[in-house]
Formats: sequence, C-alpha cells, structure tokens
Amino acid sequence: MKSTRLEEKTLSEPVDRGVRLVALSMIDDAREAAEKLTALSTQLRDSVPDADEALHDFRVEVRRLRGWLRAFRPWLRADVSPKRRRALSRIADATRASRDATMHLHWLHKERPALSARQRVGQSWLRQQLEQARSDGSDDALSAAADFHSQAEKLGRGLQYYRTPVSDGGSGDRFGTIYAQRVLKQAKDLQKRLADVERFSDVRQAHRARIATKNLRYLIEPVAELVADGAAIIDTLKSLQDSLGDLHDVHVFGDELVAATEKSAGSRARRVSEIVLAEDDVEGEEDRVRSARARDPGPGLLGLARLLHERGMRAFEEVERAWLNDKAADFFGRVRRFADHLAEHAAAGTEIEHKYLLKRLPAAATDAPSVEIEQGYLPGKRVFERIRRVELPDGGERWFRTVKSGDGVERIELEEETDPDLARAMWVLTHGRRLRKRRYSIRESDDLVWEIDQFLDRNLVLAEIELPRADTNFELPEWMADVLEREVTDEPEFSNAWLATAGVDNSPRLEGGATSSTNASSERRTY
Repeated sequence: MKSTRLEEKTLSEPVDRGVRLVALSMIDDAREAAEKLTALSTQLRDSVPDADEALHDFRVEVRRLRGWLRAFRPWLRADVSPKRRRALSRIADATRASRDATMHLHWLHKERPALSARQRVGQSWLRQQLEQARSDGSDDALSAAADFHSQAEKLGRGLQYYRTPVSDGGSGDRFGTIYAQRVLKQAKDLQKRLADVERFSDVRQAHRARIATKNLRYLIEPVAELVADGAAIIDTLKSLQDSLGDLHDVHVFGDELVAATEKSAGSRARRVSEIVLAEDDVEGEEDRVRSARARDPGPGLLGLARLLHERGMRAFEEVERAWLNDKAADFFGRVRRFADHLAEHAAAGTEIEHKYLLKRLPAAATDAPSVEIEQGYLPGKRVFERIRRVELPDGGERWFRTVKSGDGVERIELEEETDPDLARAMWVLTHGRRLRKRRYSIRESDDLVWEIDQFLDRNLVLAEIELPRADTNFELPEWMADVLEREVTDEPEFSNAWLATAGVDNSPRLEGGATSSTNASSERRTY
C-alpha cells in the first residue's frame, strides 16, 4: 500500500469519519494505479513486464477497496449504492483474463526445461493460445481502468460527507473500536473457511479461503504499523495467500488444460483424417500421418498436466501442514491480541471511569497519600478545558491543562503539564467556575487506583476509579461498604465541571444536608 496508512489519532475518530477517510485514500490509490496502467497501454498489449506489474497493482487496489467497502458496509450503505458496488465488481472481473493468462505463461516458461522435445510442441501450442487470451484480455483491462476513473469520482463525492444526529454529541463509537471488531469478524470467517478445506479436490472451499485471507490482509494493512506484531501478521497472511493462490491457479489452469486438450485432440483428428482421405499421393500418406502426429500438442499437454498436478499437491501440502486441522490456533490468537491492542489504541486519550457518592470520608483514606487540588474551567459547552493546580506535600506545585469531552463511563481526555506562568494567566479566565478538594489515592492493584475526593468548598465526598478498558471487571472494596451512597457515573450534577459552575449553594450535599439537585437541569455536562 502507498498512501492508505492510518495515523494513530484516526483510531479515536468517530467510526463514520474514520471509515470514509480510509475509503477515500484507497480510492486515490486505485485511481493512481489506473492512471499508471493506462499510460502503459501499448506495453500491456506487447506483454512488457512493467505493464503486467501495473495491471497486477490495479487489480490489488480495486480488490482492496472492494474489501473495505464490504467490511464496513453498515456504515457506508447510504453512500455506496449497490449500483456502485456492482460497477466495481465488473471492473475487477474485467482484469482477470489478462492477469490469469500472464501468470499461466510465466509458469509455462519456467517448466519448459522439464519437458521433452516432443512435449515442448504442446507447450509452444498452449503458449500461443494463452498469448492470444492475454492480448484479448488487455483491451478489457484497459477499458476497466478507464471506467474506474468515472466510478472513483462518483464514489468520492458520496464519501466526502456523512450525517450524524445532533443529539449524538460526538460520543458515538470510535473508529478503532469498530475496526477491531471487524478484524475479529474477518478472522473468524477465515478460520471457518479453512476448516472447510479437507482435501486437494475441495476447489470451491479453497477458493473461499483464499478470498477470506485476502480480505483479512487488506483489512489489517492500514494499521499494521501502528500495533505490535502487525507487520508479522501481514507476512504470515501473504504466505498463506501465496499457497492458496498457487492452489487456485492450479485449479483454474487445470480446467483450461482440459479444454485445450480437447481442442488439440479435435485438431489432430481432423488433420489425420484429411491426410487419409486425400486421393493423391497415397504412397506418402504414412509419412504425412507420422509428421502430423509429431506436431500433436497432446503429449506436451499431458506432461504439463502432470507438472501442474504436482505443483497443486505441493501447495496443498503447505496449506495442510501449517493451517488445517486447527494448526493455525496460535496465529488466530495473535490476531485476537492484535485486535485488542487496536482497540486500546482507539481508547488512547480516553478516560474510562466510574464515580460513587460517599456518605463521608472512609477510614481507609486516613493513611493514604494525598494532594490538594484547585481546578477551574474555561467557558465551553461541549468541550471543556480545565486548568488544574496540584499542591504537593513538600509545598511545591504543578499545573496541568486538560481538555475533556463526552459523558458517562467513557470520555475523551487529553492532559499535559503546562507552564506555570501560562496556567496562571489562563486561571483568571476560570473565575466563577472553580472548586477545591483534597484527593486521597488508595491503590488496589498495579492497574487500579481508587481516588477519594474530599471537597474543601462544600460538604461532599466522591470516589472514582479509572479503568484501562470499558469492559474491565472490578469489585467495590470492603472499606467502601459502610460509606457508599450510590454510583453517580451518569449523573451530570456530580461532574467536576458541573460542581465548579453550579456554585457551593446549589451543589449536592452529604449526610445531614440536602439531597443532590437532580432536577436542577437535564442538560448533560462534561467532566
């Protein structure tokens, strides 16, 4: 691939945007390949290797685009019509004859030394047939490249924009999360297709496994460099694709050899009959029959069929040895880990948090390390920017600048330590939107830390736990049992941004005070 490489930040984009960004990039790649093929039209007809390679590249780019549109069909259905999909299918089909003939000719040339002089007659005869097929197919391939230009323009226009509900607020599925799910789905399909292949003669099953291999490879390639083991997974899939491709070529070429043998047998019988039925020069009839049989391509075609079968059996044995009968379990485990890491990349910069209202400060916080925090919020409705000052136990201080968006369990959070002078200048802008609290940290494990916020400007204690993933399992600690009021993760009035802007008088209270002002506003706030 060329330009279709994702930046890590794209994985955190909304899925509708990310899917279209990649699709548009793939369209550009295929358009570039089509232009290169068109520029080499004369060379393609003359069977110049560079032109053959250009045809191959165009075929790959079109297949990659079709695979992407298929994998993300639910998110592209409104913008990629069945008519456009059928047009891409016809374009891909139009390039097949020339490419298949080219591959068969390469194999014929390589196997010529293994044939006897008589068998080479058949090899030369078949070469002429394939050269004609390649020539005829070249015009179809060039027409397909020209057709792609118009299709690319129409596809590109449809993918430039997408609609999203106003109420969504940007909190929908992220591209990387859905991407990981698609990878797992395609891997499962490949696993199933391989399980259907049991013997060399399973032509249809092997073909479906080959297509599934390509689909998984093309799906992973845009992100292969972002995740550990991605490049190695691609190499493994290429190896499987080569073996299944060899097997597919054998099956396709085998059918063509059968047809060629029937055609050559008919030609031979006709020539011999013409000689025998000729009325003149009866004395030379035997020599002419012998000469006609010497030019018979049949023995050569039979020899090629044997060599082709041997090639097919080697390819099948390679697939069987490494992939069949559950021998690929380790590989599919790697793909699952790859998908997990991909989802983690998508969640980078995301805060996954649960929040609980406590009746009072728990006893476990007494001996826990703590810091005093002041934080204020700059004006904003959907994306909140926060300035935080942390007073350290030794009397020092650190300033942080944070941007947050979203609500509920999962939110986007980007934070960095900032210059104190800059932070103090921005702090002025947070007037009327500030709070003070003391934060206690109670570590439960290497990955899980409970943070207990005792607010210093109001009668309120909240407990938070940040998770590495939204589906991470955790249990409430024993020390929380007698102080827990309820979970308030989805209650906006307990967000720090809400508390900072609502003011002390209107904020939620603890034991002995008023209950939380759940009716103060139904507006969702960001923290």
